[in-house]
Amino acid sequence: MAKSEQSKSKSNFIEEKFLPVAARIGSQRHLIALRDGIVMVMPLLILGAFAMIIAEFPFQPYLDFMARTFGEDWLAFEGIIMNATYGIVAIVACFGVCSSLVSSYGIDGTPAGIISLSAFFTINVVSAFETADGTVEAWLTGTFTAEFLFTALLVALASGEIYRLLVQKKFTIKLPASVPGAVSRQFTALLPGVVIILLFTVLHFLFAATPWGSFPEFVSVVISTPLRGAGTSYIGTVLGCIVEHILWALGLHGSSIIIFPIFEPMWVMNLQENIANAAGHIVTQPFYENGVWIGGSGCTLPVVVYMLVFAKSKLLKQVGKLGIGPGLFNINEPVTFGLPIVLNPILMIPFILTPVAVMTVQYFGTAIGLFPLCNYMVPWTTPVFISGFLMTGSLMGVVAQIISFVVAFFIWLPFIRAWDKTNYEMEQEAELAAAE
Repeated sequence: MAKSEQSKSKSNFIEEKFLPVAARIGSQRHLIALRDGIVMVMPLLILGAFAMIIAEFPFQPYLDFMARTFGEDWLAFEGIIMNATYGIVAIVACFGVCSSLVSSYGIDGTPAGIISLSAFFTINVVSAFETADGTVEAWLTGTFTAEFLFTALLVALASGEIYRLLVQKKFTIKLPASVPGAVSRQFTALLPGVVIILLFTVLHFLFAATPWGSFPEFVSVVISTPLRGAGTSYIGTVLGCIVEHILWALGLHGSSIIIFPIFEPMWVMNLQENIANAAGHIVTQPFYENGVWIGGSGCTLPVVVYMLVFAKSKLLKQVGKLGIGPGLFNINEPVTFGLPIVLNPILMIPFILTPVAVMTVQYFGTAIGLFPLCNYMVPWTTPVFISGFLMTGSLMGVVAQIISFVVAFFIWLPFIRAWDKTNYEMEQEAELAAAE
């Protein structure tokens, strides 16, 4: 069989067998709901991170100036803001996931999200505290943080599915059409809400009789901790990185399919533990989304630099001009689809391998103490080098990104050079043909 026929056969196999399966995974409603719930948390994490940066900026003259200007207690704002941002991520994600899931069935998701919050509080344990005025019962503040994020996600998915099933089965209270819609929707949620809250109340008491003592403790010991240990290890992160970029190379949004719904919750929990308990987790959300996505998935900013400075073909020069602006903010669709990288057997190779190499450099550089931990949340669109300092609070974070940029450039170099040469020769042949 000729090489062209083999290539065509492989392409047909990918298009006919693999792409439909990957597309179905990408449109799976539960994964989309998880992604949407985590996305709702992002503004809080970013706001909390900015408060940390302002309070802990690593420049002593600045800290001295702030203390002289606002008093020795000027840092009190950090704890207030952190409690109001990082401190409530679990309940925000719980509402967001349930609301998104129920909405995907064409049902009003807001009442379902509210009920899921009630279920989340129902399943958690109220603790007793001795005070000067006697015993006080309350939920621990850690109940609402990323420490309980897995519990919140499970409660949200279960509540959402039960809610939509009961609504679809017409297990609701129907009010006359004359009743305002806002009121009618709440009564629609009443009977499903009763079922959900009763169910989680029963689970609360059932798990209280187990060795774990509570459902959240069960989730932590049996599900969350082992899963997160595997998923945020070097091997687990590499596997996630490879799958993400294979999907991107096939024209699917790998980040939305694999990273946001599956890995990001684990990275957020690692980040929270690093901040609260100095846990020392290497893989956090900024570690991957600001450290590995240099110019976007595939580490394509070095490719844009090559096209702007060294490219000979008109195609690559034009894509470089179009790609530099978005690329500085880690948006690389002009490059991914302009070169193109998608379904391009030459450029798919470095697109998949380069982020793995960059992640490896960052991971082991951090593991040996050369690079600092990425403990400050910054938007993934923050330009490279700036994000390196902000997410670590150290110039060594910038050094880590410089080294990663160089590594990425030289991995991409032979492939993008070959693609530039191929396009240049094709353009020359086209010009000669036009001249004749």
